[in-house]
Amino acid sequence: MSSNNISTIVGESIPPQTKHAVSVCLPTWKSNVGYEEHDPEVISRLTTGYPRFFIHKSIQKLCSVLIEKYAIDNEREKCLVFSSYNVAKRCREYIKVRSPKNKASKVRILQLSTCKPNNPEEEHYKQECKVSVVFVDQEDFPFLKEYWQHTGEGISSRVAEYVLKELFLAINKEAEKNKGHIQDETANTLNQQLDDDENFVEQRFGRSLDMSMGARAKLLIKRRIARKVVDVDDEGGTTASADNGRTITSGATGNINEFIIDTTSRSTNHGTDSRSQSNNINTSDFTHYNENGEEVEVFNITNSIEENTISDNVPRGNVEVQPSPYKIDSEKDVYLFPSGMAAIFTAHRLLLELDSLRVNRKYDDEQEQLPHSKVNRVIGYGAPYKKTVMFGFPYTDTLSILRKFNHTHFLPNDDAMERLQEILQSGEQILAVFCETPSNPLLKMGDLLKLHDLSLKYGFYIVVDDTIGGFVNLDVLPHADIVVSSLTKIFSGDSNVLAGSLILNPKSRLYDFAINSFFSNADGSSSYEDLLWCEDAICLERNSRDFIERALKVNVTTEWLITEVLLPYKGKLFRNIYYPTLTNKETKENYDAVKTIHGGYGEVFSLVFFEYERAILFFDNLKLCKGPSLGTNFTLSCPYAIIAHYAELEEVAKYGVDKSLVRVSVGLESPEYLRDLFQYAIDKAME
Repeated sequence: MSSNNISTIVGESIPPQTKHAVSVCLPTWKSNVGYEEHDPEVISRLTTGYPRFFIHKSIQKLCSVLIEKYAIDNEREKCLVFSSYNVAKRCREYIKVRSPKNKASKVRILQLSTCKPNNPEEEHYKQECKVSVVFVDQEDFPFLKEYWQHTGEGISSRVAEYVLKELFLAINKEAEKNKGHIQDETANTLNQQLDDDENFVEQRFGRSLDMSMGARAKLLIKRRIARKVVDVDDEGGTTASADNGRTITSGATGNINEFIIDTTSRSTNHGTDSRSQSNNINTSDFTHYNENGEEVEVFNITNSIEENTISDNVPRGNVEVQPSPYKIDSEKDVYLFPSGMAAIFTAHRLLLELDSLRVNRKYDDEQEQLPHSKVNRVIGYGAPYKKTVMFGFPYTDTLSILRKFNHTHFLPNDDAMERLQEILQSGEQILAVFCETPSNPLLKMGDLLKLHDLSLKYGFYIVVDDTIGGFVNLDVLPHADIVVSSLTKIFSGDSNVLAGSLILNPKSRLYDFAINSFFSNADGSSSYEDLLWCEDAICLERNSRDFIERALKVNVTTEWLITEVLLPYKGKLFRNIYYPTLTNKETKENYDAVKTIHGGYGEVFSLVFFEYERAILFFDNLKLCKGPSLGTNFTLSCPYAIIAHYAELEEVAKYGVDKSLVRVSVGLESPEYLRDLFQYAIDKAME
């Protein structure tokens, strides 16, 4: 990203002028503290934010319209919108469990649906979109927001825009029928909200995304994940070895990707998509239903992203870094989600549903002995459900899911393996171990092979989040039952779409239950729903066409930057540099045990400083994008402990997450460009 495209204004999107950006500019240490302390000077300037923490402006607009039109009490009710009725019901259950008022809390669910396309032509710009709105009393809104944040099951900003526009058309159609009457106030409000910064007609009739290709985009994404291969289209494609040791997959790929999305080529322009014309758009009334109730070769990396995103030495086209030892069925074993946290939450739900079979048998036995006893059949939320184990210090919301939707053993320190074995040897049966490979932000790596051996011996399951390492660099599936990942990060890279994936190990003991009971049933029912909106899928497919090449490139840049620029200052400015090759000997060994042949160590590292004040000087003088998220095509940094654990800095410091910790995610810029910027920040910090 060139210097003129670096976000520097508090509250603007990262990248700049990106409607659906998933990061926000917090360019100074003070602005990050202000964000956490809800300083009006910072909060009032936010134009966007990370979607699970900041409710996107389009979603805020939609909620405002829905409150005005459907709330029973406009003064006291608040709402958020989810992508299905089942999600809304889970949210309601969570609120009733968590709210101090408990079951007395009144939670309403409103179901809405846009119209279906009437013919194949309309499918290009119209798709049925079902959403469910959860209304709560304002006192319970924090619990509603908790569910939104932790589970990642809220609607995306693209969904909100589409529903707003369809609702706009429906309301105005109704107003046309009632000419001569007082104009609908809701229509007036919605008109004003949609007319603030863009021409609605141009937006509605100028979509660059062919919505009918959403299913095709998802298919391509799942194939890329399953095979670690770019642009796979033909099941019968053949594989041949390339000169550099990687493999090249050939087959009838054709120009399917260009056909799927649009006529514009992929570029580093992160602004609004170019528009094409579409005609003869029909609309129909909005319907609703109310309910109460390692070493790698060094590539020649160019000087700027704009000039050449991928080095000429990185293979182009169909690239596979390593054939998987397992045959993964992209249709049956890979599932997509609206966020990475939704994938983690679903893995947790799957395990709880499996354990519910045991719990229900216990309940049934008790019912026979005590026929008049009342049994609470809510799944999870503590005993009698087995505990899970959080192995290592994780990303904050993963731990929140394990703690708030059930109960868990939290093993954050280096003695996690010893403590786990003590728990198992005590006779306690645990449900599953959750771990990150490596962990965020300390880049630690547990012994996955040993965990797998213990799981077979003691009968628990393993869920691995490989977001930080990535499935280009690591092959963890043989040692796990489930692998989850945030596709928002390096798989996408463009910082403009939220998504996640879940992969089932076909050799897992969990597999039959997952396939036959959770993800599908003989009667056609399923606990899983495909809630990734078509426009988000299309955007993700377009972004991910070169994900392997990008991942290989940032591996090289990151190692070079750490070795040549940062390591000389360890012991002087930096107390610790966390990276899989540096964190500790065990992490390096455990990482290498599951590293792919041509994989590297990723783009993420963390810096801990001797002095807090020097951390501030370094961060404030690092002239790169600064905000939440990682895995972006541009280098991105944040004071991680401040933005993720501000209310518990003393507590997390016990686990090594020092308040001075700065997390960095390296992008596609040239090493020389990054060297100069990091050296400048170092020099300023050491003055």
